[in-house]
Amino acid sequence: MKKMMKYSLILALCLSLLFCAVCKAEASENSQSLSLTGVGNARELGGYTAEDGKTVKRGVLLRTAKLVNATEEDIARLLSVYHLAVDVDFRGDNEVERAPDPVMEGVEYLNIHILDDSMGPSEELEAEIAALEAQGVEIDKITEIRLFMKYGGFTDQMYVDFLSSDVGKAGYSRFFQALLALPEDGAILFHCSQGKDRTGCGAMLILFALGVDEETVMADFMLTNEYNAALIAEERQYLIENGVGEDELETFMKSMDQVFPAFMENAIQWMTEAYGSPLGYITGALGVTDEDIQLLRDHFLE
Repeated sequence: MKKMMKYSLILALCLSLLFCAVCKAEASENSQSLSLTGVGNARELGGYTAEDGKTVKRGVLLRTAKLVNATEEDIARLLSVYHLAVDVDFRGDNEVERAPDPVMEGVEYLNIHILDDSMGPSEELEAEIAALEAQGVEIDKITEIRLFMKYGGFTDQMYVDFLSSDVGKAGYSRFFQALLALPEDGAILFHCSQGKDRTGCGAMLILFALGVDEETVMADFMLTNEYNAALIAEERQYLIENGVGEDELETFMKSMDQVFPAFMENAIQWMTEAYGSPLGYITGALGVTDEDIQLLRDHFLE
């Protein structure tokens, strides 16, 4: 039996091979778009209101899906319009090898892992797949997802796992160091595969660090469903046509391109219970000091 893929590889394959809810007025598809044609879920965090009536600066904090299909025009726009200085890639090694980011002149590339290998498939899952393969059963993508979910994959505690693991804490801590080191006149882009889970948690952490309220944080998170609306419709149709019933459909979509509020709500609740607040998590778990928080606000708010 070939070696079973770890969590990050399975997640990426499910997202890439299988093909927003109501938001506040300041969090809309049009207002946040980066206007890229080859990159999915491409938007920015600028314009959101923070404490004391300040707003997040436009064109500086950029979030997207993977960049492998970025067109020449997209790259030119990132460099000339946004003055991109740093590209943060939250994907694992296998994901990066399969779909590498384009090399952009003058842009620093940082590959920061968020997923912990221990979050991968269990021995029981690997054993069941091995048994099915020995029986000559073809493990197609839907079967693979169904088995992975059977053994606890893609639950609404997934973001809690990101934030609580040692790898996740180290990764997001390094991300904040990149934010603190960003040149005054440059932008930072951060992404994973589909720009919704690891990237969504990164965006959530930045916004809370800048003093943006929870309602806006959730609105930005759910905006993925507006950007991915056509893709989500295609995925639902694909699943239905391939025998996934209504009772399973929502569960399957959790592994694909749709986001669900419970994932982020559970993460925020966990940070509040464990550290007093999301900001408490940022300072207590990621090593970001109060002085760093002020530096971030001085840099990214206006």
